[in-house]
Amino acid sequence: RTSQIANKYSELDLQFTKTAFLAGMYGIWFLFEALSTLKSGGTLLQLWSGFQSIPVWILLAYSAVGPGAIADLLQQQGQKEVTASESNIILCMESIFAAVCAFTLLGEVSSIKEVIGGLFIVVAAILASKQ
Repeated sequence: RTSQIANKYSELDLQFTKTAFLAGMYGIWFLFEALSTLKSGGTLLQLWSGFQSIPVWILLAYSAVGPGAIADLLQQQGQKEVTASESNIILCMESIFAAVCAFTLLGEVSSIKEVIGGLFIVVAAILASKQ
């Protein structure tokens, strides 16, 4: 089980490993996109129009540090404090939290398919935690 492996490492080591893995995956994705763009006669600047915008880089750095790294570290710390079942249910509630925030803050209304899909995820998490 993941919890048995995770207990052997610090949150920072796990976060670094996750970030390095994702950076590698995004790097591979970028290479494929760059090769595809160049092959079709385009330029690399076409991949991202905000490349030369300082505010875009500031927002990108903020989103990487704030919601990215810090939130992941806090999540990992919290997962150490509760059982795997509780953690699973809390994390699967993300779709419900997102829907409530989207409705409350932005006035967005979920479609019936989205609601049913979210319910499937939550029910599956509850059923899996009872075993």
